[in-house]
Amino acid sequence: MSKRNFLRKGNKWLPKIQTWVDEHGGGQIIPMSCEFEQELMDLGGDKDLEKAFIQECEEEVKSMGLSGPGFAVKSVVPRIIRSGRQSLCLQSFYTAGPKEVRAWTIMKGTLAPQAAGVIHSDFERGFIKAEVANFDDFKALHKGEASMAKCKEAGKYRQEGKSYVMQEGDIVVFMHNTTASKKK
Repeated sequence: MSKRNFLRKGNKWLPKIQTWVDEHGGGQIIPMSCEFEQELMDLGGDKDLEKAFIQECEEEVKSMGLSGPGFAVKSVVPRIIRSGRQSLCLQSFYTAGPKEVRAWTIMKGTLAPQAAGVIHSDFERGFIKAEVANFDDFKALHKGEASMAKCKEAGKYRQEGKSYVMQEGDIVVFMHNTTASKKK
């Protein structure tokens, strides 16, 4: 869409596209403007410039005689990413160490040993157990500390076995033993 049509939240083609999508199995359409997204990206992540750009766009919306909660101006890229991950049945789990925190992408329904295998095939082969805490629990309890101690004290840190189905937002430490050579 053009930037102007994006800010207006519509053009003559959107209803026709929605009708076509509905007639061919249904699904979600997410209108976007490459022009708007490019102008936003060209600001280089400067929060003050981005805020000024959004305010300028909101003023343009008001000048068109449009306003209200349905006319909030923001990037649709995060929505496209969330929708794509949902459509592809993807989720993330996290590993954390003293040097880095890392997100790993897996399919929904993945068991703990297969999730460990995403990190390294030896982890899957020698899987013993997974020590797991949920990100939301960690966020609520950690109080700024880079430690699982508060989760453990609250009983939110648990050990899971080979049949554990990974959940969105799990923070995991995989225990494994790979001293034996791979079977031929």
